[in-house]
Formats: sequence, structure tokens, C-alpha cells
Amino acid sequence: MTHTIEPWMPIGATKPKDDIASLAKQVGWQELLIDRASQSTDASNLAIDLTADDLVVHQFPSYLPLAFEENFQQAVKQTGATFILFIHDFEPLRIANRPTCDREYALLYQSDGLVVHTREMADALVSPVPTFILGLFDYLTTAKIPERLFTPQLLYAGTLTKASWLKTCIQPISVFGKRPRKWQHNNLPPHITIHDLLPQDLAPGLLPDGISLVWDSDSDHDTSYHRYQNINSPHKLSLYLAAELPVILPTFSPFSNFILDNQLGGCITDLSELPLTFSYDKIKAKQIGHDLRTGKHTKDVLKKLIAFYNK
Repeated sequence: MTHTIEPWMPIGATKPKDDIASLAKQVGWQELLIDRASQSTDASNLAIDLTADDLVVHQFPSYLPLAFEENFQQAVKQTGATFILFIHDFEPLRIANRPTCDREYALLYQSDGLVVHTREMADALVSPVPTFILGLFDYLTTAKIPERLFTPQLLYAGTLTKASWLKTCIQPISVFGKRPRKWQHNNLPPHITIHDLLPQDLAPGLLPDGISLVWDSDSDHDTSYHRYQNINSPHKLSLYLAAELPVILPTFSPFSNFILDNQLGGCITDLSELPLTFSYDKIKAKQIGHDLRTGKHTKDVLKKLIAFYNK
């Protein structure tokens, strides 16, 4: 399992990859470290010890140059090892006019398999290689989750780059995130309260009681963050569920039926529908929160990979 080391990244940016690497090690996988600061585009150093018996799962993208991704895939496959891409995000699906789009799709199609967020993402990628569905990202934490009390206070946690809707939000909301540099001179409505980012490993236990919100919007014409929610598994959704908080998310999310069927919150098609009433099952929330905090989804998909490729 690859693990890209990038200590300068913003708080929370590496949490999904860190957790997957940690869970893989828990169940016996070896970690293949990629130091983003020193790794050259010639990736042959990473394949020296590989053999045809190996199954390499690469957490993609590494955010190294695309030439590295291509060279790494080629170096692994030249050893006869099986090469799987574990997709965290696929930029051609959420950023328009990418000149490298064809090369990025070629990486998928030339792999031996993919792990993607949802069935909807698999359909959007139209990949000819075997594809496995992760579902929710796990969220490892040692934090004690408080006994939750219902309060109508809206909460939002995570990157604000995709939250330009806050500038016109008419509902009071507590936000845990860093104001983007582009927003420094923008006045947010007075009922929007910005708090510091929480330490990601402890965040599920530090988030206050309230109703958590999953909602992305676009600030320019080159992004498709709002539409990407049709296929994406948002990491903030995993944070909220790991924190055992009720969730409101888009009706068009792949997880809308999951939230409604398990009585974990509600769904909206537009922010004007807030506030929202919904049913909530605290017992179910505890069960699902425990699954996320202990890595059930990652462990399950890794078992499927081993069984499928006979490794």
C-alpha cells in the first residue's frame, strides 16, 4: 500500500490516505512510502523489491507530477506485480479543461484494477478494468465520542474552498475550517461563526452537538464540485458519522438513501430547504460510527482485492 508523505499539507488533507495506510498495515500489508519532497519522476526506486507475486495498491493521486504516476505504474507492471489504483479524487471529474485529462484516464485504463468511492463513480469512469467499491471512507480516531444531545445548531467542517455558499447563507452555522486566502477581504454574514480547524485525529470527539451539513458549491466556471457530489464519497460525511452526529446532505448524493434508510439525518436539494426535520436513530448512529472508527470499509475492500487477485 503506497503512502505519500507530505508534512507541509494543510490539517486534514492527508487524513484519508494516512488512515488507509494505517489500516492496511493493521491487516498485514506492507507500506510503500513515497516522499513527495524528494521523489523524482523516475519511480524505479519504488519497484526495486517487487516481484510478480506482489499486489501494489497505489493511493491516487499522489500530487506528484503526472510523469511520476505514469513511470510508477510502468515500473510496477514491469516487475509482473499487480497494480491497483485506489482513487481518492479524480480531477477530470471535478475540474474542467484539464490538458492532461487523456493521460489521467489512460492511467486508469492501464491499471489492473480500481478502488473507487461509489458505483456512480465507477459508472462515470467507464473503466474496462475490474472495479471495487469502497463506499464510505473510514475515519480512525482514538477520541472518546460524547453522548450526543440533540440541538438544531448547524455545523460545517472541512475545506472552505468548496463552500462559497457560506457567503450568502441565511442560516446560523458554526464552521470549523480555515478561511481561504481569496476570502480574506470578504465579509461573511454575521450569523456565520468561523472556528479553527480541529485536530483531525481527534475531531470526531471535539465537534460540538448539532446537525452536520455536507454541501459543496463552485466559485468559478472551471470547477464541478457541486456536480461531483453525485458520485463522491465526501470525507466530511465520514467525519460527521464517526462523530455520531446527524447529517444533512444533498438528495442527489449516492449516500442519500443510506442516510434516510438508517435514519441518520435528512436530504435537501437546495440550501433554502433548511432548517429540516428528520428521524434520527441514535443506536444505528453509534453502530455506524464504530464501524468507521475501526476501519470496516477499508478492511473489507482489501479482503476483496486479495480474494480476487489470489494474492
